[in-house]
Amino acid sequence: MSSTIDPRRQRELVRLLAQMGLEQAKLEQVKPHGFDWLLIDRALVHPSFSTAYNNDQLEFVGDSVLRLSVSLFLQERYGDRSVGDLAALRSHLVSDKTLAEIASSYELQKYVVVSNAARNDSQALRSLLADALEALMASLYINTQDLAFIRKWLDPHMQRFSEALLSIPALGNYKVALQELTQGRWKRLPEYRNVPSEGSNLFSVEVWFDERCWGKGQGKSIKAAQQEAAAIALQEMSKLEI
Repeated sequence: MSSTIDPRRQRELVRLLAQMGLEQAKLEQVKPHGFDWLLIDRALVHPSFSTAYNNDQLEFVGDSVLRLSVSLFLQERYGDRSVGDLAALRSHLVSDKTLAEIASSYELQKYVVVSNAARNDSQALRSLLADALEALMASLYINTQDLAFIRKWLDPHMQRFSEALLSIPALGNYKVALQELTQGRWKRLPEYRNVPSEGSNLFSVEVWFDERCWGKGQGKSIKAAQQEAAAIALQEMSKLEI
């Protein structure tokens, strides 16, 4: 891999970060020996494209950068809530579903370098975008040693998602909220069924009630997939007449 970045690629990355409110001049002022644009580039290279030059390790670091940024945001904005509430909020705010939505708002898929096979795998797209966004956070933090360059664009998203979660029964724990709904109205519990997930490493779960599938979810864990399925079912079942 070359030690310098292609000028066209750098212009693309400058454009991406500008969309996030990060100006090239300010970024390049941070490090006396120059801002490492190759690190930003690497954050957006999927392992399916290259086994030697990809964002695997940056995504690993980015997971911690994300959790710290979100934890600080929650402590500052919702410090009057219990640790249990903050943990529940954080679990949703750092989920692949949330991260992929944020990534899509910046059209990150246009900047990720990925194999054709992976690009055409619609089921894995959410995980790909979430991982790339985490890797991008890591590259920004390693470059600047300052969470301000992440929180500048991340906090507004966290505020929006937090407000939406706080308006949901059981603080965004969709499984608990769905259980309360079905028990309260019909005195019965929903059933979660694991189903095959073709073409991806994600778990897939369906939630059934009265012999009908009300929602299907995917996630890196069965628990995450159940939460997504429950969220869809909760939305649909809430529309029913009692």
